[in-house]
Amino acid sequence: MEQVRDHLADAAATSTPVPPEQLNIMSGKVAAGLQILTEAAREAARTGPASAA
Repeated sequence: MEQVRDHLADAAATSTPVPPEQLNIMSGKVAAGLQILTEAAREAARTGPASAA
């Protein structure tokens, strides 16, 4: 997700257009990241936070 953020920030800063194919790829990366975060949050809510050990 950090790569997507950086790529979009660079494109915005330089007024560089992002092709639709790239946007589609980045959208998939964001969706996958959100899925991982959602699953981790659900698991933490179910079992409690993981220990730091």
